[in-house]
Amino acid sequence: MSVQVSYKKQTIFGILLLLIIFAVIEIFAQIYQIDEEESCNFVKSEIYKDVPEDVLFKMCNEYHKIKLTHNTYWQIHPNQHHEYVNINSFGFRGSEISMEKPSNTFRVFVVGGSTTFGSASTSDENTMPGYLQKKFDMVDLDIDIEIINAGTVGAYSKTEAPFVKDVLLNFDPDLIIIFDGWNDLQISYTSHIDQRGTQGQLYDIVRDLYDIAPYYKTPFVIREIVMENRNAFSATAWDEENLEEKIKLWKERWNEACVSAQQKDIQTFIMIQPILGTGDRTITQFEKQALSENFDKVPIALKKYVDTLPELTNCTYYADLTHVFDEHEGTIFFDRGHVGDEGNMIIANEIYELVLPIIQES
Repeated sequence: MSVQVSYKKQTIFGILLLLIIFAVIEIFAQIYQIDEEESCNFVKSEIYKDVPEDVLFKMCNEYHKIKLTHNTYWQIHPNQHHEYVNINSFGFRGSEISMEKPSNTFRVFVVGGSTTFGSASTSDENTMPGYLQKKFDMVDLDIDIEIINAGTVGAYSKTEAPFVKDVLLNFDPDLIIIFDGWNDLQISYTSHIDQRGTQGQLYDIVRDLYDIAPYYKTPFVIREIVMENRNAFSATAWDEENLEEKIKLWKERWNEACVSAQQKDIQTFIMIQPILGTGDRTITQFEKQALSENFDKVPIALKKYVDTLPELTNCTYYADLTHVFDEHEGTIFFDRGHVGDEGNMIIANEIYELVLPIIQES
């Protein structure tokens, strides 16, 4: 009897000890993650030099609270509401919409990664799609224009094309704008073809745990310790290998998605986004802090996607927006691809000029 009691005490003691160890590790992880996730690049950036720092930190915290589901489509969890970012009941950023398109409405979805979602925007209205909506709200047309932000952090053609085919076409859009290129360019070829390897699988496991429990940080620290190159599988890492194969996949995916849209009389518009170093603009001193040893290679590689645009024969329209900031002299980027409100507005103005004739002719 005494042996059984002793065994139970040892078991309970062992469990408590494990809980204490996990708690200590989690406390360390939470402290470790403050600098890693809570201090967003835009907080110290010149793009928001006139915005109070406490507001920027609050924005940063809210963006890190947004939950995603990394399924085939990398969807955003619906009904997430904060002061600076709101996700509606369908998982799109911005105000509520109906699945059935309202009468006398030209419906536009804007698809892309974090640059479309607006990962540093000061409000839903100050994202690129938000500014585009404001532009159309200012003109007197015979039809209402509805711009819907379908951007998702980290998305690229492998997740976006099926999202368009299987989800967005069901909302009866008139036009789908695809605004990206950066993530397709930099995400590893192994991710494109689902051959992630041990490190990639570890990254995915931690990412999926984050979807379930976003406030639990221990898995992130374990990943940091195990993985030698912590950025190797992120959208901000540079992967030059198999570039031509990635471009081929990108082209095939969008041509296939555009065929699905054609079958429902839906127009598509593929746009290559600007990143730091594209175009003829002079980079500011602040922006030079975001440069890396591969700085010159990334814009050159993105140009290959631009050159492939004419081969998207099944898509209705295409455009190169890599020169959109050529006339702007101030700081636009706070890292290698993300912009703030002003950059979003400049891009939206350019897209407005491209899309307005399409709507007027429809």
